[in-house]
Amino acid sequence: MRVPPVTVIIPTCNRAHFIGETLDSVLGQTVPPAQVIVVNDGSTDATLEVLARYGDRIEVIDQANSGRPRAVNRALPEVRGEYLWVFDDDDLAVPQSLERHLAVLEADPSVDFTYAGCIILQTHPDGRTEQKGPLPMPEVSDDETFSRLLEQNFMQLQAMLVRTRCHRAVGPFNDRLNLCDDYDMILRLGRRFTGRRLDAPTFLFRQHAGLRGRPGALFPAEHRSRYWVLENRDIHLRLREQLRLGEYLPRSLGAGDLDGANRRRALLQRACVMARLALWPEALADLEDALVDTLPGVPLTALERDLCRRALGRFIRFDLAIEGLVDDDATGRRFADILAGSRNDDARRAFGGELARYGRARLRAREVRRGLRALALARRIGGVGRLFDR
Repeated sequence: MRVPPVTVIIPTCNRAHFIGETLDSVLGQTVPPAQVIVVNDGSTDATLEVLARYGDRIEVIDQANSGRPRAVNRALPEVRGEYLWVFDDDDLAVPQSLERHLAVLEADPSVDFTYAGCIILQTHPDGRTEQKGPLPMPEVSDDETFSRLLEQNFMQLQAMLVRTRCHRAVGPFNDRLNLCDDYDMILRLGRRFTGRRLDAPTFLFRQHAGLRGRPGALFPAEHRSRYWVLENRDIHLRLREQLRLGEYLPRSLGAGDLDGANRRRALLQRACVMARLALWPEALADLEDALVDTLPGVPLTALERDLCRRALGRFIRFDLAIEGLVDDDATGRRFADILAGSRNDDARRAFGGELARYGRARLRAREVRRGLRALALARRIGGVGRLFDR
């Protein structure tokens, strides 16, 4: 196999206790990178001393503290490699990571980037580490990568190898984002280019305590998920205005004018994206268009039934979608009215079943108010059997 040059960019700030182990894992690849750029983003600990030990094996850019996206952007003009790997300063690459990614990219020029899974590595305050197993990833085809990325981010830049020309084409990282700059970049790459999944995880994703975020907007690691929600909402409201409806479909289906079936599927996919983030005004508008205006009463496909179930699924660890329905009477009523007007038993069963499942779970957890409200909404929607089974 030809060994093309790979550039690695690692932004870092105050991770002297992790950055050495990270660099060892990157430099110790079975197919080593040709260029490793570390951007020291205003560290006040011993980071520069650790970096000095690597001599000319790495290139160091030192800058005032500006946040991760600006740190990566600072390094982008210095990239000489044909491929680019953006890595975090606290994670660990498996030794064969680059070898596995390059094997796919070099074999198929039509693939613009590769991505893989990861294994969670929990680091405790006393320094102990333990592997928690792989982070779950959905099974998606190359054709539907972008449409499923809109629904759920299942990629990490540390597990992606991207042709540098693709990064040049989509432009720099969005430095206005505090946490989701990586997801924003992944969406931009996924929208324009073709990705291919690898079978095995290629890095260890370290979980640990400590501050996150950009200067002036730092937050504890345990608040990370809530910041994800806020920034994801901003990203998806912006994309809703920018994307054609067909871009919510697999690429092979989304070009040109959409017939009734594909229009309904695209609307349900976009509704799923919005509902999972509790953006219910937008989600309800799409559900009404899909189920009442486009194909009223027409049975759903198995894929569309699954979209309805996923729309009420968890976002990270939060039941945002269902709680947005049961905590707001007006939203819940409009949701039920749309389903009644759809004359679609498949949709009523899918949504009602998820509400009943949630309601029973809340009652078992002694969250009586939400449990009863969810069961009442499921009963109002109809299409479900005995709500108190199991």
